[in-house]
Amino acid sequence: MEYFPEITDKIRLPLEIEVRPYLFDHRFEGNAVLPAVEAMQLLAESTRAHLPYADMRCITNAAFDKFLHIHPGDLRIEAFNEIVMYENSDVTSKLITITRSKKASITRVKAHVTIGFTNKKQELPDLSVHLISALKGTYFDIPSDKIYSDLVPFGPAYHNITGNLHVSEKETVANIIAPVHSDALSSPLGSCFPLDAAFHAACVWGQRFSGIVAFPVGFEKRFILRPTRSGENYIARIVPKLETGNWKLETGNWKLETGNWKLETRNSKRKLETLIFDIWIYDLKSVLCEAIAGVRMRNVSAGRVKPPQWIINSLA
Repeated sequence: MEYFPEITDKIRLPLEIEVRPYLFDHRFEGNAVLPAVEAMQLLAESTRAHLPYADMRCITNAAFDKFLHIHPGDLRIEAFNEIVMYENSDVTSKLITITRSKKASITRVKAHVTIGFTNKKQELPDLSVHLISALKGTYFDIPSDKIYSDLVPFGPAYHNITGNLHVSEKETVANIIAPVHSDALSSPLGSCFPLDAAFHAACVWGQRFSGIVAFPVGFEKRFILRPTRSGENYIARIVPKLETGNWKLETGNWKLETGNWKLETRNSKRKLETLIFDIWIYDLKSVLCEAIAGVRMRNVSAGRVKPPQWIINSLA
């Protein structure tokens, strides 16, 4: 029987989000939204202040449920960090906002991002086949300016893939910079920009090989071995989990043949809605800084946002 630890305490802490100018460069369908990586920073800082014993080196069971929109003219957003503590010392932290309808006197609570912290020892994903080395196999180079003009149309503050992005069916390799923003949030998780840029690279992979524009919606585990730092350069490897459900073999259709039904098996692949990746972020000395396992990415636009035809045609 699966063990579920008992809740020992629960608290809702006020969380004032300062709207820094660079946040307006992070957009979805033309509207500014708080990046998931920024939300994790806010939750980690708030949780550490309340629970100094919470281990920030491993984040578990992240869920990015709803966008937190940033409106023109916003200087601050009033939010809350809802912390739940368990008997085994695990902690969950949830970014929520509360709105009240003036007409109907209805209070609505929205959960935007949820993450967990654990003191239990966690195993890193297997790195044996993903050590820093030259990209093998057939790959496709996409210049960073093309990425941010056509594929990930964010503003300049988030143009943090540099040079060419190397994309193949089995992995994607990105050169990344963690920019210096004097007003960027300080956090025990390190700079938020390298992981965000790695998500951009995964989004590009999804457009090329799955035909969807996918945004991150969560992950299983994030290991922070050496917090990334502003002003430094990094290398990210993004590996699609092809063997665990990104693609599914179609078995075809039943066909009537000389009086008997026969199953036609087509050796083709069907694209699923959720893409799953593992991500490794290294410094330029090949020292592992972060490992993120089971990153889930999905088309959250209900099909309104589509890849440009040129990247789809490049598979021909």
